[in-house]
Amino acid sequence: MLGYNGKIVYIDLDSKKVEIKELDPKVAENFVGGVGLSAKLTYDLLSDEDYEMLKRNPYASINPLIFATGPLTGSITPSSGRYSVTGISPLTRVWGESTSGGQFPIALKRSGFDAIVITGDSEKPIYLAIDNGIIEFKSAENIWGKSTYETIDIIKNELKDEKIRVACIGKGGENLVKYACVINDEGRAAGRCGFGALMGYRKLKAIAMKGTKKIEYADFEQMKKSVTLARAGIEASFAVQFQSHYGTACYTDMGMVVGDVPAYYFTKSEFIAEKLTGRALKEKYPVLNYYCAGCTIGCGRTTIYEKDGNELEIDGPEYETLAAFGPLCGNFEWEPILEANHLCNIDGIDTISAGVSIAFLIYLVENKISIDNIKKHLSDIKLEDIKWGNGELILKLVEKISKTEGIGKLLSEGVKIMAEALGVDPELAAHVKGLEMPMHDPRAYDGQALSYMTCCCGASHEKGEFYNIDGNGANITGIKRADRFDINGREKDVINMQDLANLYDSGVICNKPYVNIPHLTKIFQAATGFKSLGNKKKMLKAGERANNVKRLISCKLGVTRGDDHLTKINKTPIPYGGTAGNKLELDENLKKYYEIRGWEWETGWPTKEKLEELGI
Repeated sequence: MLGYNGKIVYIDLDSKKVEIKELDPKVAENFVGGVGLSAKLTYDLLSDEDYEMLKRNPYASINPLIFATGPLTGSITPSSGRYSVTGISPLTRVWGESTSGGQFPIALKRSGFDAIVITGDSEKPIYLAIDNGIIEFKSAENIWGKSTYETIDIIKNELKDEKIRVACIGKGGENLVKYACVINDEGRAAGRCGFGALMGYRKLKAIAMKGTKKIEYADFEQMKKSVTLARAGIEASFAVQFQSHYGTACYTDMGMVVGDVPAYYFTKSEFIAEKLTGRALKEKYPVLNYYCAGCTIGCGRTTIYEKDGNELEIDGPEYETLAAFGPLCGNFEWEPILEANHLCNIDGIDTISAGVSIAFLIYLVENKISIDNIKKHLSDIKLEDIKWGNGELILKLVEKISKTEGIGKLLSEGVKIMAEALGVDPELAAHVKGLEMPMHDPRAYDGQALSYMTCCCGASHEKGEFYNIDGNGANITGIKRADRFDINGREKDVINMQDLANLYDSGVICNKPYVNIPHLTKIFQAATGFKSLGNKKKMLKAGERANNVKRLISCKLGVTRGDDHLTKINKTPIPYGGTAGNKLELDENLKKYYEIRGWEWETGWPTKEKLEELGI
């Protein structure tokens, strides 16, 4: 197959059985790769009995944990050094997906497999060593309990090969923090949905990859021409240049002006943003650019930070992390942000969910809500120390989350379970479908709010970045910038953005450069030879098909229309700032969205007609 390896490997950790199957070309054309292909593989693997089992226990051995690449991964396509991780999320208990960049994706792509499907539970800690298609089960007992950075170094030394690329978990995954993530290379994270916990439950410490297989493409000369044109547009973009110079933290002050940066647990939107920008970071610390494989931007950051006379290289912080441990927690100092970021990287936990969970606790204490219940979970943390801006508290709580100790055990469950356990109004928990709200406030862009509500895996800003349409005016899909507080008549635009996001994550390529549709169609067709991917309408249909399969999986796990919902904490108008007075009333927009998607309003399920249209 052109653009692919043409093989999928199925690994059972219990029996140590390995089975390699051919990738059906029609499945590749219809679902592309990455998250789309993984959704199709998951849907085909699970029976009705399996869904019932997974409802009771998302850690069940049948849950397919899938690492996958796509036809553009590791190619000359801009920023194509990415891979995806998918499965039924331990955090949300429905379909989950995450992506990550770095060098690991290239090794995975060139390993000889397009996807690695992992089921079963190992009795003892192990890691998988995969060298150009040869798979070995290695003992990980000596690295169980080690940090992600230590794990990567130990495995490279053990295998005596510096070219080995490793994706692994830290203490967060081992201790089953519900939002534990998978860390690869230099602090790159498949951060959302808790797949680190799924690896931890299965005693799978890491996957070590080496691959040198050459991938053939359908029309490499045409691919080069299309990539040259796409790259020229990317490099001319002011937003891209800004991110290259200052990292994603360049957005802090701009986002604050429009009310898109949440503060004090989503209750305020104004603060002294100039203290926490990418420029401010560079003025205070030595900061280096980090480039994932094939990256055209270098938006990643490595910050040199000194603590107790020791020099630390901190991979980050990116914007989401900065905002989660900064304004959201009422903190406006760099030190707690940098250290919390580093702790999350070495222990392997999602910075967004961790920051939101900590901010939720502070919000409850500051507003004297359920204090008696909170006290029951406190041990060596004083109630009076739980307050806005307490950097030491943030660091203590991050450590307790990773170890699931004391109040950290509750925080490690995420805000939805926190609200239930503490007996507080569930409408105060900032999430959609159990996934914590990212650092783009839904009140800033109605289109983004609708995208959060209907997203395949919950509140994810990367699965349809509508704030880049009505905020930055990004010309990605031909959608025109409009009033950010009015999504009426533009529900189809939200759908198109979600379907396009699926194609980025199925490619698998980074969404930061925003390779637009005319270039993307030509690159897809030149890579794979699939004529359908060279047509805008048919290419978006592949994204639509995958998003409907993901929806089917979640519906079989219990999702209904009632789950396409923003909680009160994220809908209550803020009286001042960039979103002053904007009240999110999106019921009619949701109804229109359902109508266009072909989903049943009563149940939330895709209609029979829509499934037949998509060939599902």
